[in-house]
Amino acid sequence: MKTPLRSRQRGFTLTEIIVATTILGFLSTGVMGFYIMNLKSQFVGEQKLLINGDIRKVTNQMVENARECNSFVIYQAFMNQTRWDGATESRDANANGSVTLADRLQNGSSGDFLILVYYKDQYYDARLYDLDATNNPALSGGQVTRLVGYWIAPNRNFSGENAIYSFDTDKFKTAGATSWTTSWGATFPATLSDSGLSGTTTIEALLPAASSTWAVAAEFPILVNNVSGLTNGYCFYNYQNKSIVTRAKILHGNRAKRVTNTYNFTITPRG
Repeated sequence: MKTPLRSRQRGFTLTEIIVATTILGFLSTGVMGFYIMNLKSQFVGEQKLLINGDIRKVTNQMVENARECNSFVIYQAFMNQTRWDGATESRDANANGSVTLADRLQNGSSGDFLILVYYKDQYYDARLYDLDATNNPALSGGQVTRLVGYWIAPNRNFSGENAIYSFDTDKFKTAGATSWTTSWGATFPATLSDSGLSGTTTIEALLPAASSTWAVAAEFPILVNNVSGLTNGYCFYNYQNKSIVTRAKILHGNRAKRVTNTYNFTITPRG
């Protein structure tokens, strides 16, 4: 009886298995890294598209409204609050206890609360009042027909973020009505007067109260969810009392993966 020949086939040695496993590990790491990089790139691209959408929404709205308004006013803030950088800000910029003409920010100043003013007479001289009678016309007789506001305040939906809010008194006008009353009590059209620094005779008297309740009120739409200003930490810059330069940083994504972009544009009221 013949003894069968020993098979020439053999298994892998331990060394070969270790080498193969190591090579496979390197390949897997490379493929995984490439996959993760593509995911990150896709995420960043999606977030930048969202940011660009936010920028278009804000700029288109502000530019369109600025074409129709006669003047603007900038205040330091809508209410007493702490900015994103820890600094404090207030609508009452001079801290004298009341918001008056003196709290309006003049040429070269920046703030987080912008008001676009619409006068019935498109030729009404609506230069910013800087408390120097030699530089300004009489304020009496100017009839305000509409106000549009933009400001930065804590996001009512997301803790730890700031948002850009807006209001438009046209939104509170009853269909077919020639006049209207806003939900915060101001009646339009409103006629201005030179008497006194506060009261129903000033733009300041036509604004929502400088409180946290009004700053984040549900009736005011949020235009951008996570934003911070870039002009000395503020969003709106008064350029020669003629134009508003808006510079801000918008963030998207979650806290682990932030994507940011900035925007910078200038609007000039027709007045």
